[in-house]
Amino acid sequence: MYKIYLHSLGFSEKEAEVYLALNQYGASPASTLARLTKIKRTSMYDVLNSLLKKNLIITYQKGSYTYYAIDDVNKILYQERDKLRLAESVVNQLQEDQGRTSDIQVNHYKGEEGYREMYEDILRIKPKELLVWIHLDEFYQALDPVREEEWTQERISKKIWTRLLMQDTPLARKFQKKDPDSCRKTILLPKKYMFATTCFLYDGHILLFDSHENITGIRIYHPEFYKMQKQIFEMNWELFG
Repeated sequence: MYKIYLHSLGFSEKEAEVYLALNQYGASPASTLARLTKIKRTSMYDVLNSLLKKNLIITYQKGSYTYYAIDDVNKILYQERDKLRLAESVVNQLQEDQGRTSDIQVNHYKGEEGYREMYEDILRIKPKELLVWIHLDEFYQALDPVREEEWTQERISKKIWTRLLMQDTPLARKFQKKDPDSCRKTILLPKKYMFATTCFLYDGHILLFDSHENITGIRIYHPEFYKMQKQIFEMNWELFG
């Protein structure tokens, strides 16, 4: 049974046989291990050298014999923990680099279904933070209010923190009052800044919405463009906050 576990931890068939023999019978010379495991003595040295290189066993001289032994079975655990830390580091780096390319990625959507598809994409990606310029009155023209409330609850459950720069309207003021319970913060903009479209920023993406007669959406993925737009958002946030 233990042999299967050792295989899953990277031991070869022969390495597992020898390691288990050393664990059961204690320090032994190569000739004894060959007899116990029925592995040819010429192959035994290759197996033992492999286990030595992996720092899983030790060797010492006793008289004219060379003995091999397990000094600490916890070394298996320590090495797996090191591998786990390495894997976590690699995965984090891969996630940061995922989708990065020198080419810009642009998707164009039309109609209500395409509009909603872009909106739902935010929930799928689950960014840590969502930054938004929005005219709420115009934006709601393209969305089912029931689905919008469901989307908001899903966003809250996924802990997607949101900051919004929003035109000051009666609807926007009602919206702002719910900020404490909605995992967001809203800043209302002076009425002289009355743009009618909406822009979302998250994880290298820029989403642009126009909800007038012909509903149109554009999704752009480009980390550098995103960084620039995020800096502009932060400047606006400090200016009007």
